[in-house]
Amino acid sequence: MTRFHIFLAAWGLSLALAVFYIVWGSVNDVAQKVIARRRRRVLEVLSVVLFESDDDAARVHEQAMQMPRRELLAVVQSLAVDLNGQARDRLQHLVRALGLERFIRRRAKSRRWRLRVQAAQLQYLVDHPDFDHRRLLEDRHHVVRARAAESLTAGQAAEHVDLLVTLLRDDSVAVRLAVQQKLLDVGSRAVPVLLEELQGDGHVLEVLEVAANLADPRLVESLVGHTRSDDPEVRSTAARALGSGSGPGAASVLDELCADEDPEVRVAAIDGLSRMESQASVATIGRALGDRSWQVRRAAGLALDRLGAPGRLILRGHLHATDPFARDMARQVLDAIAAREGVVLTPPVEDPMVDIEAMVRAAEEAIEADDAAEAVGSSAAEVGSSAPPDLRPTPSHDHAPDLVFDDAALEALLGSPGGGQ
Repeated sequence: MTRFHIFLAAWGLSLALAVFYIVWGSVNDVAQKVIARRRRRVLEVLSVVLFESDDDAARVHEQAMQMPRRELLAVVQSLAVDLNGQARDRLQHLVRALGLERFIRRRAKSRRWRLRVQAAQLQYLVDHPDFDHRRLLEDRHHVVRARAAESLTAGQAAEHVDLLVTLLRDDSVAVRLAVQQKLLDVGSRAVPVLLEELQGDGHVLEVLEVAANLADPRLVESLVGHTRSDDPEVRSTAARALGSGSGPGAASVLDELCADEDPEVRVAAIDGLSRMESQASVATIGRALGDRSWQVRRAAGLALDRLGAPGRLILRGHLHATDPFARDMARQVLDAIAAREGVVLTPPVEDPMVDIEAMVRAAEEAIEADDAAEAVGSSAAEVGSSAPPDLRPTPSHDHAPDLVFDDAALEALLGSPGGGQ
């Protein structure tokens, strides 16, 4: 085979591949347009079923029954995220009537993680007793686990609360955030499991973050124990969690944490006291206005603002404090309140480094000196006007006016040398 034949073969193969690519692309474009058209039609029908009156929904129900299940499932997945109330109930009834539960259950066991994600997102629509929610929560792919945690109903999450608390240690941030939000939806039913987790020696930060948003007195004792941890992050998170509850002794523990060696812990303690609206701790928060950390001083100022009249009284008292940092922070917060409410809460600034009386005396002396100079100038002007014409100032364009004398004027003024003798 010559080089020419090799060239022709290569050229023919390239041409065949180009033609195949063009044909395949055209067919794919046509297929995508057909799918998009079908999905638009499905979306129109489902919109009537979900949001219109019962009569309109019954009218298009038969059309929905005849539509392809694949397109129906894709559209249901796109709609299910933002539905609630009656529309969500209708969608669940439609899924059951169309037999889509079987598709969702099958995709939950698929080898393709994208199909399992679809099943995880739609699992709340499945009411079949054999559906395994735990399987999706323990999936090997983190996206599946996150979607499974997000889409659980409150009742389903309560049934699997022990697994959800375990997932707080998941390596994926998305999974941990989804689980924390779902545990907050579960509410007080998750407290016993959270208490068991807090008693362990493992990672407790995520559990404390959930506890910080659950105002349950049963958590106080365990949270107080974590305020004595060697880890400052654990202490600060526990302090924030204590500020959310109303258990006995929480305020006194937060008062002690206001003197912690770590500034983040002090900030968390001050924030917790302000959220508890503990007016008995106003003096403790006021002392923090002179803290060596700016973050702590700022937190104290904002906390006193939130505490209302007692806090503002402390702020006004610190306007005359000997500590310049406390004075500055108190004035900043009061100025912010004044700008927000349109009232004057602070007196004019008096700089202790400036002697106001000395400045007034200096200004008076300067005014007197100007008056004296002006009087001297007026006298000189009068003398110049009464002098002989030849002795009057002659203006100059290049420099200040000078006095110009001639010989006759000098003899007239001083006399001749002979006459002087």
